[in-house]
Amino acid sequence: MTQPQAKPKNGLAITTLVVGIVAFLTGLVPWVGLLLGLSAFALGVFALTRGQSKPLALTGGSLGAVAAITGLISTIALMAWLIGAPGSA
Repeated sequence: MTQPQAKPKNGLAITTLVVGIVAFLTGLVPWVGLLLGLSAFALGVFALTRGQSKPLALTGGSLGAVAAITGLISTIALMAWLIGAPGSA
C-alpha cells in the first residue's frame, strides 16, 4: 500500500504574497515601503529555498522588490527635502 502524499505547506509563500501586496500598496510612503519591500523580497527568497509555492513566492517577492525600489526613491527624496529645507541647520 502506498501512503497518501502529504500536501505541501505554503504558509511562507502566502505570507510573502500578503507582505508583498501591503508593501506594494505602501511603496510610496518613506521608510514603510522600503522596509516592507525588503521584508517581502527576503521572505520570497526564503520561501523559494524552502520549496514553497513558486508562483506565490515569486509574485510576493517581485511586488516587494518594486516596493523597495519606490520606497528607497521616496525615502531619498524625503531626506533630500529635509536636508535642503530652508531654516534647517
